[in-house]
Amino acid sequence: MSHRSAPVHRSMLAAGLALLLVAAASPRIAPAPAELPQTPPVDVTPQVVALTFPVADPDLEVSFVDDFLYLRGGGSRLHAATDVMAPKHRPVHAAVGGTITWAPHDPGRRGWSELGEPPYGWMVSIRGDDGRRYAYVHLNNDTPERGADGRWLDDDRGGIEHAYAPRIVEAIRDRGSATGLRIERGELIGWLGDSGNAKGVAPHLHFEIHVTSDAHGEYRINPFHSLMAAIERGDVPAAEDAPTRTPPEPSPIPYLDVPAGATHTKSILKLTEAGIAFGCTPDRYCPGAPMLRGELAAFLAAAFELDTSASSSRFADVPTGQRFVGEVAAVDTAGLLRGYTNGRFGVHDPLTRAQLATLLVRALQIPATSEPPPFVDVPPGSTHAEAIAAAVDVGLTNGCQDGTRYCGAEAVTRAQIASFLDRGMAWAADRTGTLAEHGTED
Repeated sequence: MSHRSAPVHRSMLAAGLALLLVAAASPRIAPAPAELPQTPPVDVTPQVVALTFPVADPDLEVSFVDDFLYLRGGGSRLHAATDVMAPKHRPVHAAVGGTITWAPHDPGRRGWSELGEPPYGWMVSIRGDDGRRYAYVHLNNDTPERGADGRWLDDDRGGIEHAYAPRIVEAIRDRGSATGLRIERGELIGWLGDSGNAKGVAPHLHFEIHVTSDAHGEYRINPFHSLMAAIERGDVPAAEDAPTRTPPEPSPIPYLDVPAGATHTKSILKLTEAGIAFGCTPDRYCPGAPMLRGELAAFLAAAFELDTSASSSRFADVPTGQRFVGEVAAVDTAGLLRGYTNGRFGVHDPLTRAQLATLLVRALQIPATSEPPPFVDVPPGSTHAEAIAAAVDVGLTNGCQDGTRYCGAEAVTRAQIASFLDRGMAWAADRTGTLAEHGTED
């Protein structure tokens, strides 16, 4: 299926849409251009069929393009459908009323999964009251639960109860087939997914419209114009209208790339909930990315509850209006994080682990120790040696790798900074001199 998608723009319809004809009984069809495969047969004439948009809440992370003539099968056949991209488990509704002609389920069939899923994935085919046949392909085949990383599972273990709507499942279980079951327009028929040969592709509904005529047999028409028209009319279902099956509560981890149980996860979550840490995007933390000095200024300003109302700073690379200008000015004034001698703050520069030790010891007023740093890569008397030794003394760090090195020249990561700050703030709060209960692995 197509990886390509674009936001739905209602303005695309404009006046030209009104000129499209509903070709229910056209005496002629326009096949695909001669240079393209002629399989499956299609009519490329733009047509608008009166239908309900099949995917719930199209304004929320739903997109599609006119991919009807895209190639599939290594260029041997046409796509002849529209892929509606949307989040996994989004409800799918019947575009028109009609009767089910095919909702596959055959656990004993050769080449199908042990749960009865065909190679092309779970699907529902409905013969509409208008005579056309509508196919809804790649319905969900995964257990509706999230893994330790916060993502929806992709286990192919969902079964029919998580692919089809309850009425369809009931018909299959009661009489072995849902064929002939009456479905009303807008009725829930299943949940969107990536089953069959859509595995490894972004979740989507592969939506087909088939027409049969005496003159031309069965062929497909382009769903794109009809889908756009449905959105323009506001003929769309809402996710909250879907009955029964409800996916479990969202993961308590707000970041897709922060797995539960990882070394720094507890600190990342604690600082995020406290309004100190934030992600690199709305749903990602980027734990392995270097911590940039501008971001660190924001973390520190929040941790120390500094006044960030300043609209300018003294640094040439942090002018008025730039992101973090208030935070940079605040940490500079407080003496927590200073700029360079050339007048720059280095807002986009990473911070090394050695520099961080000096910063935290100064900011938290951690007392010096007479013990030398216990790492082979931190010679006594070197620039940051005293600070590193003090950080070790109160339990902020045990070093890196096997504990014999500190890796002071390496950039501190966004994950590591969360643990450093968490431990440091805990130490400052109780002044017990030990942070064993907070962990010390970097």
